[in-house]
Amino acid sequence: MFPSFDTLEPNDLALLRAVLEDVCREKGLAFEGPQARILARELTEWYLFGIRHPHQLKEMLEPIC
Repeated sequence: MFPSFDTLEPNDLALLRAVLEDVCREKGLAFEGPQARILARELTEWYLFGIRHPHQLKEMLEPIC
């Protein structure tokens, strides 16, 4: 986990949700399932680390999926 004091704004959360929905759909995962929760946590960590582009965020999740 990357330490961060950043806060997530509604537009940040919307972007993260859209990426998570796309990845779940592409991988056939339940959006509210346990694997999706793991992916959501990873997405948030990468986003707070500074990776903000949806395509790059998806790439960061590839090893986890």
